[in-house]
Amino acid sequence: MLLLGLGVGIAIALGTFATPVDAVAYWLAGTSTNLYPADWSAVAPGYLFYPPPIAQLSRLIQPVGWQVFIVMWMLVIFASFWYCARRLSLALVAIGIPYFLGVGPDAPATFLSYALLGNIQWPLAALSVVAIKRPASWAVLLSTKVSTAIGWWWHVFRAEWRAAAIAAGASGLVVGLSVLLGPDLWAQFIEFAVRNGNFADPPMPLFPIPFWIRIVTGAALLFWGARTNRAWTVPVACGWALPALYGLGFLPFWIAALRLTDRGAAEEPAESTDDDR
Repeated sequence: MLLLGLGVGIAIALGTFATPVDAVAYWLAGTSTNLYPADWSAVAPGYLFYPPPIAQLSRLIQPVGWQVFIVMWMLVIFASFWYCARRLSLALVAIGIPYFLGVGPDAPATFLSYALLGNIQWPLAALSVVAIKRPASWAVLLSTKVSTAIGWWWHVFRAEWRAAAIAAGASGLVVGLSVLLGPDLWAQFIEFAVRNGNFADPPMPLFPIPFWIRIVTGAALLFWGARTNRAWTVPVACGWALPALYGLGFLPFWIAALRLTDRGAAEEPAESTDDDR
């Protein structure tokens, strides 16, 4: 409750006195008519680097107003923060706030900056844990930071076909509905993704290990984890596979993995049955 109260206080302050740039980008995406820039360097209010579902959802919630949105969104973020870190959450906040204020939000390892900037990182990290037992959750990761849905392969590598099918069906439903409602937005997004697929000239320095290496090693880690019943490899691989990895952006996912290290073999997906194998 203390952490959620802190989230509300920060949300009110941010909504009134500051600019949580990532939350602003999500909000303005609901009013923008030109979502995707020519390249990564063209950062401006109203631009989005995510697939269209975020913009389409933002359009739906515009009537609630910015103040309500930022408070509710911060509650989601700080609830996700608590879910991922649990007993470590207050210690991380105690370390993160002075570091954030002293060094600035763009410095590497400012894991708290993802919360204070309103980024979706913590909710996705939480979902990378939830999705092990609730595979439909992979649809959210796929429709936002696409490659973080690499964790879906956990089910395939374990021959959990029902769970894999539920995840694929939910993802197909979300993407299909989004395409039906905004085919023009998807055309713009695909054009942007193809044009900038090499991640040249990003708005901030990227983690020095190339994306393709991270995808390959993340898949290998998942395979090993799936075959040896190490569920913590799922959020680790999801964070490692972030498409545009700024600084140490994988940290929220790796912190979330700590939830699974104590339970190991106990983390059996709810959707798994003997018939699936």
